[in-house]
Amino acid sequence: MFTGTLITVLLILHGLAGVALVGLTTHQAIAVWKTRPLAAKNFVQAYVNTRASTYTNATVLIYIATFIGGGLIYPTYVMDVKSSLTDASMNPPIGLFEIKEHVAVYGLAMLPSYWWLWKKAAPSEHVFARQMNTTLIALIVWWSFIIGYILNNIKGLL
Repeated sequence: MFTGTLITVLLILHGLAGVALVGLTTHQAIAVWKTRPLAAKNFVQAYVNTRASTYTNATVLIYIATFIGGGLIYPTYVMDVKSSLTDASMNPPIGLFEIKEHVAVYGLAMLPSYWWLWKKAAPSEHVFARQMNTTLIALIVWWSFIIGYILNNIKGLL
C-alpha cells in the first residue's frame, strides 16, 4: 500500500503524536486531581497549576489523528512486524498489541464523554466523573504508547 519511506515517515509522525498525547493527557490528569490552587514555588506546583480544560480539544484532535495514523500503518505492522514476531514465536508481544488495539478503540469511544465533561458540563458538576474519565484516557494513552514503543524496539532487534 505505502512505500517503505512513507511508512517510516508515518511511523515517526505517529510516534511524535503519541508523545504529544502522553504529555497532554498526563498534564491534564495530574491537574484534574488537584484539590486547591497552589502557589507555584517549584516545578511540580507549576505543573499542577494549569487550567486542565485547555487541553481538551487538543487531546481529542491528536487522539483521533494518532488513531488514524495507526490505522494507516497497521497493514504494514501485520505484514512485517507481526509476521516476524510470529516466526520468532514471540506471542506475548503480539497479545499485548492486540490488547492495545482494543484499549485504543475503547479510548476513542470515550472521547465524546470526555469532551462533554470538559466543555459542556459546569466546572463544579461531575467532578469525579471528569477525574475518572481523564485518568482513564491518560492510562489508555500511556499503555498504547509503551506497547507501541516496545514493539517498535523488538522489531528493530529481529
